[in-house]
Amino acid sequence: MKKLFVLIVLAIMATTVFAQINVNSSGNVGIKTASPSYTLDVNGSARIRCSTGAYNNLIFEEITVSGGYSHPTIRPSSDWYGSLGTSSYRFGLLYCDHVIARDLEETSDERIKENIKDLDGSLDKILKLRGIRYDMKPDYFNVADEKYKSKLEEEGKNQIGFLAQELGKVFPEAVSFDSTSNLYSVRYTRLVPVLVEAMKEQQAEIEILKEQLAYIEENCCGNNLKSASLGSEANFQSDEIKAQLSQNVPNPFNQTTKINCTIPSESGSANLYIYNMQGIQLQHHKINGTGEQCVVVSAESLNPGVYLYSLVIDGKEIDTKKMMLTE
Repeated sequence: MKKLFVLIVLAIMATTVFAQINVNSSGNVGIKTASPSYTLDVNGSARIRCSTGAYNNLIFEEITVSGGYSHPTIRPSSDWYGSLGTSSYRFGLLYCDHVIARDLEETSDERIKENIKDLDGSLDKILKLRGIRYDMKPDYFNVADEKYKSKLEEEGKNQIGFLAQELGKVFPEAVSFDSTSNLYSVRYTRLVPVLVEAMKEQQAEIEILKEQLAYIEENCCGNNLKSASLGSEANFQSDEIKAQLSQNVPNPFNQTTKINCTIPSESGSANLYIYNMQGIQLQHHKINGTGEQCVVVSAESLNPGVYLYSLVIDGKEIDTKKMMLTE
């Protein structure tokens, strides 16, 4: 009789405990659900104890975030603890909408790189980029909750960045394509080294311009010029006619542009030189005659970018200006 009582108690306990655990004909196990749809289907929060330590638990639960929205969440049991993957076992992809972090790192050790080369022509490439302001299309946010969808749509307005298809024409290394979503993405951090090299090229151009300005101040017109700057008129030795170099028109240009200049009557020779931003001479136009003259520059032998052009009369640089060639 005593044994029978024990068996009845155990049966009651088992019924109470396992009433919350169900196994269907497919072998799916459900906890607090009568119709498990997955191999393990849990209705509610869960905790995985990784060890006996107080900080080594992984929690699966639903939390409420700002705005009153609830989200399923995976988190450690204590702040600042836990990791997702290891250095030996890494996840291949992470799809998410927002990333909030104190620090982001990219593996960039010299020991894992080869075929290392300098970046050339960075400034010219940067000048081809088009930064834009835009709104995300509402149908991008495929969210069932209309209130939350409206919040995401509002957050997607007035953004700044690039169009991946446009950026890919200049920097294909900074653009990737995801075949699962059929969308292009931009790796913005890959533009950082290009910007650094572009700034260095620009600084080199500034130094060249400083040297040219110093030369004008010291040597132009027998020191009659007290001060000069790029884009200003430069006096020549005649009080009646001043040597002058005008800004090219149109600027920017994509086919041809006109450069007007004034050559004093007593000058012997006059030449217009075209340089790239590295100071290399690309074109030479001899100016025949004095007074108002016009030189037509063709884009046929030039690549899109920024160029310098200088007016030199009797071996003396009168003025230097910038012009831009577009595609």
